[in-house]
This record gives sequence, C-alpha cells and structure tokens, in this order.
Amino acid sequence: VLLSLDEVQEPSGTIVVTCEDDMEEALLAVKRGIWTYSSDWFINCIMRQELDFDAPQFAESL
Repeated sequence: VLLSLDEVQEPSGTIVVTCEDDMEEALLAVKRGIWTYSSDWFINCIMRQELDFDAPQFAESL
C-alpha cells in the first residue's frame, strides 16, 4: 500500500483503486502508466475471487 504516487517505483506493477472523488489523483496515475480501476471493480474482483484486468480502467469508463 502506497500513500502517494511519488512512491511508485514500477508503474506496470502497480494498481490504483480510486473513486470519482479522487479524479485528479486518478488522472495523474493514468498519465504515469499506472493501471487505475474503480472501487466497484475491486469489490467485484473480491466477490469473484479473481482480478479482471480486461475490465475497463477507471478513466476509460468516464
């Protein structure tokens, strides 16, 4: 768990889970090449017990 995007060392190995309230931070993550998904995506993954990387990323779904 990272407290800031500045702590990301490898964007391709990082996932940001965000919501509409954090839009500015989410867009910064996308610009840095970090996979960015909504909190709904995360809950759905927990319910299915698998990560769905084929689902639209947060910025794509807006």
